[in-house]
Amino acid sequence: MVSAAKALFIALSIISPAIIQVSISQAPQQKLGDEDAIFSSSRNINVIDVPEWRIGDNWMYDGYLDVADFVASSGVSSNVENLDGTLDMTVVGIYEDFIEGNSSLVYEVSSIGQYQSPGPISISTDSISGNGCLYADMASTEIIRASDLATFSQEATVDVYFDPFIFGACSSFLRQDIGVLTVLNTYSPPLENYDFPLNVGESWSMGYYQETNYSGVSEVVTIPSDSSDYNSTSWEIVSQGFSGVSYSGCQQSYNISNFDDDGDLVGFNWFCPAIRGNIKSKFIQSFGFTAVHDLTSYTPASRDVELSVQLEYPLSPVGIPISVLVQASDQGQPKTDTTIQLRYESFSDGLGGSQFFQNYTTDANGSFQATINSGSSPDYSVGPGELGSHGILAWLQNESIIGARSLIIDPDVHEIDLVTLSEGVSVTRTREGTPQTLSPSGYNAVPGDEIVFSVPVLNRGLLSSPPTEMSILTPFGSTINGLVPSLGSLEEARIEVNWTVPDDHPYGNVSLIFTVDPYEQITEDGNRTNNAGSSRIYIGAEPSPSLQLQSEVMTNEPLVIDASGSYDPDGGSLDCQFAIQNPDMSVSEFDEDDCIIEFEWDDDGSFAVNLSVLDDENDLAQISAIVTVKNRPPVVNLTAEASEVIVSNPITFKISNVSDEDTQNPSAPVDIIWNEECQQGRVGLECTIVPLTEGPLTANVMVTDDDGATTSSSHTINVTNLAPFSPIAEVWIGQERLSKDERGAYLIYENDTIILYGQAQDSLNDIDSLAHLWRPDAENLPDLNYSSIGKISSISHTYNYSGLQLATFIVSDNDGASTDLLVIPIDVLNVPPKINPVEDLGMIQEDEEFSIEISVEDTANDIESLIYCFDLDPISDADSDGNKSNDCDVPSKQLIHHWPDASKSPSYIVFHVMDDDGASASTEISLEVYNAPPIAMASASLYEPIEGETIVLSANGTSDSMADMDFLIFHWDLDTLFDSDGDGNSDNDIDMVGKWVEFDYASSGLKQVKLTVYDEDSSHTTLMEIDVKEDKTRSIPGFNAIVGLISLLSAAIIHRNPRSARGVGKIQFTG
Repeated sequence: MVSAAKALFIALSIISPAIIQVSISQAPQQKLGDEDAIFSSSRNINVIDVPEWRIGDNWMYDGYLDVADFVASSGVSSNVENLDGTLDMTVVGIYEDFIEGNSSLVYEVSSIGQYQSPGPISISTDSISGNGCLYADMASTEIIRASDLATFSQEATVDVYFDPFIFGACSSFLRQDIGVLTVLNTYSPPLENYDFPLNVGESWSMGYYQETNYSGVSEVVTIPSDSSDYNSTSWEIVSQGFSGVSYSGCQQSYNISNFDDDGDLVGFNWFCPAIRGNIKSKFIQSFGFTAVHDLTSYTPASRDVELSVQLEYPLSPVGIPISVLVQASDQGQPKTDTTIQLRYESFSDGLGGSQFFQNYTTDANGSFQATINSGSSPDYSVGPGELGSHGILAWLQNESIIGARSLIIDPDVHEIDLVTLSEGVSVTRTREGTPQTLSPSGYNAVPGDEIVFSVPVLNRGLLSSPPTEMSILTPFGSTINGLVPSLGSLEEARIEVNWTVPDDHPYGNVSLIFTVDPYEQITEDGNRTNNAGSSRIYIGAEPSPSLQLQSEVMTNEPLVIDASGSYDPDGGSLDCQFAIQNPDMSVSEFDEDDCIIEFEWDDDGSFAVNLSVLDDENDLAQISAIVTVKNRPPVVNLTAEASEVIVSNPITFKISNVSDEDTQNPSAPVDIIWNEECQQGRVGLECTIVPLTEGPLTANVMVTDDDGATTSSSHTINVTNLAPFSPIAEVWIGQERLSKDERGAYLIYENDTIILYGQAQDSLNDIDSLAHLWRPDAENLPDLNYSSIGKISSISHTYNYSGLQLATFIVSDNDGASTDLLVIPIDVLNVPPKINPVEDLGMIQEDEEFSIEISVEDTANDIESLIYCFDLDPISDADSDGNKSNDCDVPSKQLIHHWPDASKSPSYIVFHVMDDDGASASTEISLEVYNAPPIAMASASLYEPIEGETIVLSANGTSDSMADMDFLIFHWDLDTLFDSDGDGNSDNDIDMVGKWVEFDYASSGLKQVKLTVYDEDSSHTTLMEIDVKEDKTRSIPGFNAIVGLISLLSAAIIHRNPRSARGVGKIQFTG
């Protein structure tokens, strides 16, 4: 027995341990009748066992998440249906973990999914509203038991965010987070999505507890509460063949369908042995999404080191020893002296023994052989014909490499048990070059179809079965036989029968009846109840579709799509499936029993309407039509806040109603553009305009929908006249603009020439034709006015009198409306008189007459009325007003004057001038009156007197100031050559005093007479000569006296002076 088993293991080690596949083709063994000539057969042998994964194994998928139901249940309003994307799945770890209290080798599988809406979608939540792109980034980690690929836990985190659609693109810089949600699902017992080895027709079910924990952050979606539920589910391998996804080595994949506890289909996996995983899948993800994925690439990790596990009996009764052969190789060469752990993790003998772990060292052939007990442990999945299926593992721990082989425990096992099951038949139909693996719920075909029946034969015995035959009873009553090769335990062979349905084949069911070992030549077959099976296929005709509809409609106009004229030539009812293209290129699908539907499009374009007519046999015929949907132009109505407005006042036009019934952008259904320049800009629901001209004012707005259609609307109001307003005036003197004082008045001086500028505001059409009227002196000269036309006016004016003057300014338009009267107060300040510089009088002699005229400046109106005054005695207050320097001694600006007495003259005089406003100016004029020395004049009554003859000397003619004349002192020295006073100086004698003196010389000779005249501080001397003759007539008594008297009288008459009598005396001078 041992040697036979060893020989068997050596033979099996030459073949791939996990997947044994042999294809054999041969011609039929007998000649078929004409009606059967279309049949042929081929055979293959398969064992699809549990795959071994390596760290780094990678599967890439394209797919989508169907999130419509999830979004609807979350309370978010959106038209999103699918999120398209990719899934990147990688084995990242292989390690020992504890599951259900047992040590288990597990794979850690990490997946990264990135999904987004196929284009802008609409979304509405409490915090987000509008159109944009929806994204979901998903990261998940699964813990999968290595012995049977059962799922222990799955943790997934999804980050959902939204990019608003702006300016023709989804803008990430305005990204809005919807939420980050993490879900951890733990399954107890682990979820057995597979039941290796795989065979078509096999089914299994299980109950399990699912604990779900939620965490995350979202202001949009409510984070669900944690839950723990008991569920049940089942699986069935319904077919083998083409999944619809082309990938090398995956033409023969296994459709493993998943059902809920009600028996409803909830998902499927198409398992491809060549890629050690799923080529196609559809399942409900942890979050409630339906995930659909198709393989795009498979990249296996390096497999230089291989571990193969071969079982003496892959199918075993309970509790028997089984030999296990483990072979290790490195790049095809034996891997010697290597420690490998053999693991039977599900072992239980029912006597307390559980789990088997044992380390072994490979020999020179790179192998070791061990014996294990099959045990009696059921697995948690319930399926017909077995107690349980378990994985036997070889683990090269330091290199994280696993070898695996499944062991099925069946209490009712036979040496040989050839099984052919009706449920295991797979039917592939090729129609118009497209292959399709048919659902076992009902096979059907139409003339021209190429049919391949794949009929299984499985050996569920302990020993290999000898070669035998399978007989197939054809639909026409004839039998064909095919060779079934020798099959090891659990090996399966498939007999493929090819048939092309004749064009004239009648409608109805066609059956194949097949029997393995029909002549019962294999006596060791312990169960012949499962040696026969059958398969039926209905031959009918494709239904004939009919589609009646209008070719053109407007948006949002219901269109009746009538397919009720469709029929099935082979009879029976029809199911009409409508697939109608939407504006966003998605497709809406409907099933209608009466084959009539109403549909409307909310956007324009040309859209396909596809009708699929499905008959009772699932035969499908399609027809399509194109419907042109015309855009509805937008609607806009325009109003204004008033029917009229005063020019230059703002008026707001408002869009009272704007809509686009078929907009695809509800938040901004149209683009708005105003023809006018609005204060708010030219885009918006309102347009405020400030009209600058009077008359009708029309605002125009145009709206454009998302299809480029435009609609315009206008509204007219009346713009009435605006009276001029806001008059302003400016006062300038030269280049200086004056400012008002605290009273609001402008300050100027008399005789200033001012320029008055004025303007007012008005509408643009009136501003240049405004009439400006100025009255610069409205109170004093009301008839004086200036008028002009234009935007700005200016006048010049001079005020010749002081005081507060009022100028007025008023502006009128050509409609007679005017501004309020603008009063401009101008305070005219008096200009005081100004005395031009005056030179001092300097030195003035007594009685010297001088003349001075003062130059005074003042305004023209004041110059004539000035009061001029000289105060000749500033040290006295002649008018007793308390001010000594303002006396008016001479009321003139010209002074002609003299002072007779220097001692009584002032040192300065004051000139002051006053205008009619009482403003005055004054100046001091310095002077100095000095004493005038007397000018002596002397004369004699006789210049050649005779001795003894009386002479009268006279100072008549002597001059001085009038004030000094009466006080002059006259000293006479009658002979300067004679020292009459005996002081030794003959020149200083005072012989006589007086203005007139009378004397006679006692001696003859030339006498020099000196007259010295004195005033109060000066003197003057004059000399004259008198030649005294000797008296030869001394004999005539009294003659000389008579002559002298006559002379004296004569002098008195010539120089008459009332005061000349003073000091007159007569002496006889003897000198």
